[in-house]
Order: sequence, then C-alpha cells, then structure tokens
Amino acid sequence: MKSGFYPIIRAISTIMVGVAFFIMGCQPRVAVQKPPVKEVGKDMFDLAEQNFQAGNYDKALKEYEIYLEKNPIGEKSRKALYGMAKIHDNRALYDKALALFKRVVREYPGHPDLPHVKFDMANTYYRLGDYDNSIIEGNEWLERYPGHPLEREILFLMGRNFRAKSDNPKAFYWWLKTVERFDDLPMKQQKISDRMIGLIKNGRIDELKKMAEYAAGSEYTPHIYHNMASIYLEENNLEEAREAAMALVRSTPKQNWVSMGRQMLKRIEEELSVKRGVIGCILPLSGPFAIYGQELLNGIQLGMDIFNSSETGGSLELIIRDTRGNPEKAISCVEDLVEKENVIAILGPLASKSATAAAKKAQELGIPIITFTQKVDITSEGEMVFRNFLTPSKEIKKLLEKAMGEMALKKFGILYPDNSYGQFFMNLFWDEVEERGGSITAVESYHQEETDFAVEIKKMVGLYYPRPASVVAMLEEMRSLEAEEKIEDSLDEDVEPIVDFDAVFIPDNYQQIALIAPQFPFYNVFNIRFLGTSLWQSPELIETAGDYVRGAIFPSGFFAESPSDDVKIFVERYQENFESEPGILAATGYDTIRFLKDLFKNSRIRIRKDFQKALFEHDNFYGVTGKISFDHQGEVVKEPILLTIAGKHIHILH
Repeated sequence: MKSGFYPIIRAISTIMVGVAFFIMGCQPRVAVQKPPVKEVGKDMFDLAEQNFQAGNYDKALKEYEIYLEKNPIGEKSRKALYGMAKIHDNRALYDKALALFKRVVREYPGHPDLPHVKFDMANTYYRLGDYDNSIIEGNEWLERYPGHPLEREILFLMGRNFRAKSDNPKAFYWWLKTVERFDDLPMKQQKISDRMIGLIKNGRIDELKKMAEYAAGSEYTPHIYHNMASIYLEENNLEEAREAAMALVRSTPKQNWVSMGRQMLKRIEEELSVKRGVIGCILPLSGPFAIYGQELLNGIQLGMDIFNSSETGGSLELIIRDTRGNPEKAISCVEDLVEKENVIAILGPLASKSATAAAKKAQELGIPIITFTQKVDITSEGEMVFRNFLTPSKEIKKLLEKAMGEMALKKFGILYPDNSYGQFFMNLFWDEVEERGGSITAVESYHQEETDFAVEIKKMVGLYYPRPASVVAMLEEMRSLEAEEKIEDSLDEDVEPIVDFDAVFIPDNYQQIALIAPQFPFYNVFNIRFLGTSLWQSPELIETAGDYVRGAIFPSGFFAESPSDDVKIFVERYQENFESEPGILAATGYDTIRFLKDLFKNSRIRIRKDFQKALFEHDNFYGVTGKISFDHQGEVVKEPILLTIAGKHIHILH
C-alpha cells in the first residue's frame, strides 16, 4: 500500500505541472517596451529658437547643432534641422540648405509640414540655377498637394523657372494660372500681371502665338494681338498684320482696344493702297519763299526728265502741292498727299517752321519725308524724317578745318546780322573756334536792314570809343610828337585802327556782303580775310564787290563751274530749260529725285516702310552735289566744298 502510493503522487504532480505549463502558454504575452528617451538640453533648443527669431544666426546655428547631437530624433529635432536649413538659405548657402531640406524629407516622410519643406526644396533648386530640378519638384508638389495654401506660390515659382530658361510662353502659361489666385494681395497680383505684360511686349511672333493659345478669353488676349499686329507692321507683313488687328477687335468688348484695332486696320489698308512710284512734293511756290521753292522744283523736274521728249519720269510720278511758306498749310498738304493721293513718300518743305510742322505730321502718319531745311535737329522728329541739305555745323567745321588747320589762323572777328540766322551762326562759329583752340577778339551785330556799317566796324577795330591815356601815350612816343595837344588833334583826323584778328566771319547773304566788305578799307582796315556761309555763293557778289572780297572763303554744296562732266551736263540742261544758272537748291532737287529713281531701280519697295528702309541702306549714289547717303539718324552724309574768290571768278579751294 505504501509502496504504491508514491508513484501515484508523482503521476499526479507531473500532470499538474503539465497543466500549469499549458495554462501559462495560453496566456497573452506582455510587450516589452524600451524606456522613453529622455529629452536632453531642452533649454538649448528654446534658446536656438529665440536667436533664430532675433536674427542671431551664428548663435542659433550652434545651439541647434548642440541640441541635435544630444537629441537626434523627435519633433524638436525636426524643427532644429529645418531651422538650420533656413539659416543657410537666408545666407545664400543654398547647397547646405538643400542638403538639410532633403534630410528633413528623408527622416520625417509623413510629417504634416512636408509641403512647406518640399516647397523650400523647389525654391532652393531655383536659387541654385537648377531650373530643371526645380520644375520636377514643382510638378511633383502640385500632384501631391492640390488645394494646399502654398499652391499659388508653387505656380508662381514654375513661371519663374521657365522665364529663367527663356521659355517665355511657358512662363506666361504658369503665371496666367497664378495671377487670379492673388485676389487677396492686389499688389502682388499687379506685379505678376506686369511680368506677363512684359513678356507680351518683348515677345517674338512665335512666342506670341503660343501665348494667344494659352490666354484665350482672358484680359491678356488684346495685349497679345496688338503686339502681334505691331510687329507685323514693323516687318511690313501687312496681310498678317491685318489678321492680327482683326483678332484684336474680336478678342474684347473694351472700347479702347477696339478703337486701337480699328486704327491699325485703317493704317494697314492705307499702306496696302499706297501707290508705289508716286512721290509727293510740298514746296513754297507762292509767298515770301517762292523763289527758293521754284528753284528747287526746277531741279526736281529736270531730274524727272520731263523736259526730254525721249524720256518720261521713268517709274516715278510727282504730285506737287504749294505750302505758301505756311506751317498750317504744310500740314494740310501732308495729310492730303497721304490720305487722298496715297503717295509713298514726300519731298520738302524748305523753311524751318514749315519743315518742322510737316515733319511732325509725316512722322505721325508714318510716311517718309525728305526735307530741304537747315533747321537744327529736324531729323529728331522721328525715324520717318530725313534731310538732304548741308547743315550749318558741317559748313562751319569744313570752313575752320581750312582756316585754322592749313592756314593757321587763330584770332577771329564776327560781324553778324541781329536775326535768328546770324545769331545761330555766330554762336556756332564761336563755339567751334574755341573748341579748336582759337579765340574771338571782336564781335558786333547789326540790324538786318542796315546799309551803313561804320559804327560796327569802328567798334571792332577800336576807332569808336576814345582811346585810353596809355594808348595815347604809346602813340605819342611812336610818332615822336612834341605836344599832347598836337597828338590829340591828329588822332581825330588820322587814328590808326587796332586790328586784333586774322579774319572776319560774316554770316549773311551775298547782297549784304557786297555792302559790308567795301567799308572795311574805308576805315583803313586792309588785308583782312573774309569768311562766310553758303549764302555768299553768287556771281553777283563778284560783280558788285569783287575787289573787296578777294581771298574770301565760304562753303557750298554745289559749284556750277566744276570740271565734272555730270555737273556740266546738268548746268547745260538747266540753262536750256530755265534760262538761268542753277544754284545749290536746284542741284539738290535734281540729285534728290535721281537718287530716288536709282533707289526704286535697285530696291524692292512696295510700301512706305520699305521706302524708309531703302533710304537707310542705299549708299552708292553719286550726284552733282557729291555722294549721297543717309546715316542712322536720317541726316544726309555729304561733305561741303570750299569756294574762294580770285580775280573775277569763284574757284574751288583745294
């Protein structure tokens, strides 16, 4: 009994142990957790944040780094990384900033602030000049975060990337998607709009076509079509310009744009209706300047070959209008020739006021005009205004090149009429003399109707005012006189002039010079060289005052007695038809029309802009007034010749 009890007990124990193990194995296990990471240096993070906000970046950067060493993970660690990235970004250390932004994205991929970090990455790529990666980041951002508050900033950045890549249509596309989203920031919205307008204004035709596709129905469409029409007009593509102008009118209900489109259409139709070989001519054929206008017209008609029975005007037709020397009439002549006669270009006028008025109107109407005036800066009225006449500055420069260069004259007197012509030339001559190192030692003016120049000449040579005592004493010593009374008596009768100049410049016409020159020797002023302007050129000057103006020098644009065969033929034909000798105006008119005939022969001219362009490019024409071409300002490129009087003739001074 006893011996059998223990096996039973052991069996029961074994069973109980097994049951215990079974019960324990069926119970759930308790998860083992790591102990929480203790935040170290919390104060250091707070201090870094404070210094960051205060702009103390060196301190903030160091404090962020210390914090991260002790706390490599966690929300504040993420903020520390982001703060460090922003500091580098603010300092333009974009490579370092980008590396930290990427680290934030990599270590905290699901964080709710990730859209801001990804935006910063795209922006940093842009600042690094890596526009392609910035665009990739931007597109990815837009796919992941539609409707996010930063969406408009990303759209704006996309436009900046494409603008930096010189892809202006794509930049326009993105900014078009951006601009309406800044309704709450009108100043920012206006800046974006201004950028878009800038793209339109500077766009090429191919770019504008793409922009027009993107902008359909927007407020920018009229801007695009207006610029397209303007470019086509500039390029003389009138059919394309007409289509763009019509698109402009159709693109908007706004009256200002519609009016501009219609004005462009009107101008285009006028251009298309221009008569290719028809030239307008506006000259003073009546009134005070009629004699000059008629001489110029004589030269033009001679150049047209209308007096030659075997010739016609060639490919050119001339429509003449009389300005009567009146500026208002000159304006109406221009309007009539443009709007009714459809001429391709205009010649004239002469007088400065009429020429200025006509030039302004021609520029406004977009028609080339070749003036024959000496008015200063006439071509500054615009790119359609040209001048075929020697300017005063060219005359004076040529005159003084000779006088102060080869002839070594240094001191000059000026005797000038007190009118606008005389005053202008006086100042021009004076300035040029001083610029070349010379001096003006005597200056007097006279009334333009004056015939007795005694007072002015006496003043120039010291005979008008009483002599100072020192001068009297000098003369007394020179003459070895015994008594001061005797000297004073003789001074009244025979006082010697004091001539302190090598030459006298007189900017007046030949009629006045014929009166002035003989009065100098009357007051014992001999051997003085006279200098003049192109108005001196006339055989009548020699007939009336030849002995007194020998050796005089003056500039000119034409010399009828030139040995040139072309000049001889021109002079002979002119005398046959008009029974007089041609002057500079006739020669200028003759050369101008022959220049234009040559222009049409050698250039493809269909509209007015073609004509203007051809004027700038044509530079191989030689006429009786010399070689003719026009510079980029519309001024004729032509050198004056110098003439002098010797014996009974005017000669070219070489």
